[in-house]
Amino acid sequence: MNKIGAFFKLVRWPNLLITALMMCLVYHCILGMPSTLGFTLLVISMVFVVAGGYVINDILDMEIDAINKPDRQIVGRVFTERQGKVFYWTLTVVGLACALASTVMAHGRNFLPIFSCMVLLACILYSYSNRYKKSLVIGNLIVSLSVAFAVFLPWLFQVFAMLGNKEMLAENVEWMHVTLRIVLIYTVFAFLMTLIREIIKDMEDVKGDGRSHCRTIPLVWGMNTALIIVIALSFLTCLGVSITSDYFYKEFGLSITSYMLKASYLLLLGFGIAGNTYSLLNDKSKKTGKNFHIQSIAMKIIMFIGVLSMFFIR
Repeated sequence: MNKIGAFFKLVRWPNLLITALMMCLVYHCILGMPSTLGFTLLVISMVFVVAGGYVINDILDMEIDAINKPDRQIVGRVFTERQGKVFYWTLTVVGLACALASTVMAHGRNFLPIFSCMVLLACILYSYSNRYKKSLVIGNLIVSLSVAFAVFLPWLFQVFAMLGNKEMLAENVEWMHVTLRIVLIYTVFAFLMTLIREIIKDMEDVKGDGRSHCRTIPLVWGMNTALIIVIALSFLTCLGVSITSDYFYKEFGLSITSYMLKASYLLLLGFGIAGNTYSLLNDKSKKTGKNFHIQSIAMKIIMFIGVLSMFFIR
């Protein structure tokens, strides 16, 4: 395997691209803010810190990956563990340096809150891989909250940028309330979709996780319980997306945004609810890693369509 290609696979470049896209769409389309060097550095910071999180996860998961995905394993096959650690520390340190530069540039003396959030995120991602990944539910929640935080961060970043100017802050009170509602909608959507996908990935990786004594939902509560939880979360997300698409259309006249969210709703209805309900009720259905891998990809596509709908919020 080409080492450059292997490196990009190691840092999950499609996930990093989606993270950067989410942040840019929130900042430019929902908040309506122009490009700034400070925000660009914040996006780079998030991408590097998250990339570092993926690397340390693969380093600490070498034994599990050797069972779950031997053909796709990178650390231990293409790169040594020592090289992986060099990647991790380089990505994390550069990411935090960009966060510091970004917050000092945009917030001046008020740089500490957002910068502290980025440091905390880096620590949480390390703790997840080192300790909580094998814990029941906690690992799933950490990953889901991390993705949701990437959606909410641009709004938080801009609000702190306004705190130094009381007149600007007073003039934009209504803007803050309206954009906060919209950003929170997408934050919750990202959280729920990631949580669903994480549980599906646990069902896909049940073989290797079992040998490594992980306490995932499929292993502790059983595959059928995991399917029920995925169905319930998918139903909850469908309900939320349905209400949200109507809200965007009635309140703002955003027909294209509404249609894209409805497309997410229909896909989630098919993959998240109908497909898993069939698997749950039919004992002869193939509850295999391959099928769950397809579902995992489907969840990523659904989330991408939902996120892309932000582009049409002007």
